[in-house]
Amino acid sequence: MKNQTKIIAVVIAVLAIVGVGYYVASNRSDQASQSAETVQEKTIAYTGQDGKSVCDLLKETHQVEVTESSMGEMVKSIDGLASTDYEFWLYSINNKPGEISCDKQMTTSSDQILWEYKGY
Repeated sequence: MKNQTKIIAVVIAVLAIVGVGYYVASNRSDQASQSAETVQEKTIAYTGQDGKSVCDLLKETHQVEVTESSMGEMVKSIDGLASTDYEFWLYSINNKPGEISCDKQMTTSSDQILWEYKGY
């Protein structure tokens, strides 16, 4: 009888350990899935098109908010990721930082455009 009680106790303990392990593992994968869903891209790359501006091409494939100024359009947010006092969207064209507003920078089919969400 004592051996049966010990065996039953061991089986219950093993099942409890397996159950806790399974719960912890499934919780971690759920958290990883949730984290992956909330990560937003902080870089966007595309190729230019003859006669289209950097901003026009961006607006064709992304949700873009801009503010207009006397210098032209400045990107306020891309796909819901908004500029702050410390982070903002900047573009480069052929690995050179943009020097004018995105709506005034025309592209060609050989241009490589990269938007990056950067901070200082």
